[in-house]
Amino acid sequence: MHKVYATIERPPADIVARFKDVMREVVTENVGKSQMMDPAIKPLNGRNWSIVGPAVTVKLEAFDHLMSIAALGVAKPGDVIVIAANGHTHQSVWGGGLTLSAKHIGVEAVVVDGAVMDSRAILAREVPVFCRGSHPSHGTWEQPGSVNVPVACGGVIVNPGDLICGDLDGVVVVRKEDAEKVLQACEEKTKRLRAVGKELIDNQTTLFQRRGGKDLIIKAGVEWID
Repeated sequence: MHKVYATIERPPADIVARFKDVMREVVTENVGKSQMMDPAIKPLNGRNWSIVGPAVTVKLEAFDHLMSIAALGVAKPGDVIVIAANGHTHQSVWGGGLTLSAKHIGVEAVVVDGAVMDSRAILAREVPVFCRGSHPSHGTWEQPGSVNVPVACGGVIVNPGDLICGDLDGVVVVRKEDAEKVLQACEEKTKRLRAVGKELIDNQTTLFQRRGGKDLIIKAGVEWID
């Protein structure tokens, strides 16, 4: 029942690169709330990391590091290792040595639906790690699980090759079959929003003014009293 799939389908490299340039809030608009992981999964220590990459999934059957090690044997540069640890935070499933190994193969980031340890070492490696928190206890290195199978991470089903987008606000999953369609919508909206931002800066105006001022509020059914 436990398997490692070494070969997976990933979105084209140009699609991944273009996703890096779109505004993250626009991505969330175009995939829906069902694709947003539990907001408790955040960058370790509040680091200002922004990540985009295809998922290499890890399904754990125990609090154990073995299958995370296996993932390092199939991950490619730019991948995001996604570890399904069922949201438990009372034992770690990722640490500093694994992060250093991930750095050596060019992994984009690691997302853990659980806890990590060796936080200081992880932060020193400069590989983005998203998790629920940290815990000092170390798991074993011997329990079987699976790599590159569908997993549930942070309440979202993640399939191998799905696109993982993360920043300080949390993690969003773009299904690989939807990636190109979502990207087109995101690029269009990003272009519009950046134009609005430039206008606000250049003219030193506010969204209140740009959106219609009092008329906008009154239209919503609110009485405005001067």
